[in-house]
Parts: sequence; C-alpha cells; structure tokens
Amino acid sequence: GADILGEVRKGTWVDQTAMFPVVEQTGEVSSYGDYNENGSSGVNMNWPQRQSYLFQTIVQYGELEIDRAGLGRINWVNEQDGAAIMTLNRFLNTSYFYGVRGLQNYGLLNDPNLSAALTPALKAYGGVKWVNNGQIVATANEIFADIQALFYRIVAQQTAGLVDQNTQMVLAMSPGSELAMTATNAFGVNVSDLLKKNFPNIRIVSAVQYGAQNATNSAGNPAGETVQLIADMVEGQDTGYAAFNEKLRAHPIVRALSSWKKKMTSGTWGAVIRMPASIAQMVGV
Repeated sequence: GADILGEVRKGTWVDQTAMFPVVEQTGEVSSYGDYNENGSSGVNMNWPQRQSYLFQTIVQYGELEIDRAGLGRINWVNEQDGAAIMTLNRFLNTSYFYGVRGLQNYGLLNDPNLSAALTPALKAYGGVKWVNNGQIVATANEIFADIQALFYRIVAQQTAGLVDQNTQMVLAMSPGSELAMTATNAFGVNVSDLLKKNFPNIRIVSAVQYGAQNATNSAGNPAGETVQLIADMVEGQDTGYAAFNEKLRAHPIVRALSSWKKKMTSGTWGAVIRMPASIAQMVGV
C-alpha cells in the first residue's frame, strides 16, 4: 500500500480524529474595462475527517528458550521482535487497502468516494478475464484496451483533461494479473512495451489484495480480481497517501520470575484519498 500511494505520518498516537485538507483553486475572467470590477478568483477548501485505529501485539521469551536458541546461534529475542514488527506491518498494510470497519477509516479498495468499477470488455476467447487459472486468456491488444478504458475514465470523465499520457501514474494489480503484462501480440510487442511507449511515466505495482478473495488468498478483494489506475497528482495535489499516526512504539519490557514480555503498538489512518477523481478501477479481470 505504501509503494502505491506513498506513506506519511500524520499526528501522534494520542490523536483519534484528524481532518485532512483538500484545496481547489477556482476563478473566472471578465472583459477588461478601466472601471470594470467583474471577474474573481478564489479557493474552495474542504476537510474530510478520518479516525485512527491503534493495534498491538505482544512478544514474550523465557531464559531457558533464549539459552537453547543460543546454542544454535539464534538470537531468540531479535527473532521475536522481528515477528512482532512483521505482524504489525502486515496489518498496517492491510489497513491501507481496506481501512478499519466501524470507523471513518478507509482503504484504497473501499473508500466510499471512489467511482464505480468498470467491467472488462468481452474477449475473443470468451469471458472478460485476462488470466484464468494461471493461463493468459486475452490478447495483448485486448488487455491494453482495458487499461485504455481506465485511462479514458480518469481523463475524460473524472478530471476533464487534467491528467494526460505524461502524468505520473500507478497501475496496481494482483501478482496473478501481472502475468498478463507479458502477453505478446503478433508483432512481438507485449503489454508492458505498449504501456511504456504510450504512458512513459507509468509504473506497475502488484499486491495480493487486488486478487480475488479465496481459500488461498484471504487478504484478497471480495469483489473479485481488481485493477486500479491511479494518477499520482492532479493540479499540484497528491491524490492520496497511506497514513499512520504511530509506526512502531515499543513499550517497556516487563520482567517476570524467569521470563520477559513486551507490547508493541502501531496506529493507522488507512489510505487517505484526497482526490478520488484521480483513480479508476476495473473488477473482473
């Protein structure tokens, strides 16, 4: 999630609610006249609100297990701390995609202000998928046409041309869908080549959360295999960012008779989408 949107710290772990500024510049001109006082410029300002969520995990280790691990040259305390950090980071990353239910805390895939998802075009081989059971079932041109539809949605229908082919963009998809980028047409040109030629500042990032939710991908999207095209910035404003209020707080170590334990805490605002018009998504690939 941080690779897709960028990651920032906002506030501290004591902050429960925050307002994030969004600014829009406006104006109109009028015919000039020495005594004319028409025409004006100004700024619209809004402050969408988000709620933070603090979460924790606990590690514990005993004297005997530390010594036994040490015989195998394993730093048991360091491994335990690493496991805690990994656990916190995984949940933090999940919050960047789905937010936290019950709070004003949303993610890249469920922010209520995102536009409705597009449906992929029907393919020559049947169906709408790019990849089915590990096999590419769409041509390179068909896959590229679906991505063009995402670009058209942002440019023509959502930003009125404020985004163009040279805008820095992210094409986010599941690792399985990324296989489709290798599909090659009759001229030996694959989808990645087409993207680089037509959108020179696009980058591809994969995350399992864009895959369909199933028994082997519990973190996947319940809506199905998803692709998002995200313009990094519009009119000088970031489209959004993954935000946390506490990256890692290690609480004091508590000593027991022959063991120790320690709590670690992180906090998240989810993905703060400031310009939802800069994002288009497609479900079903």
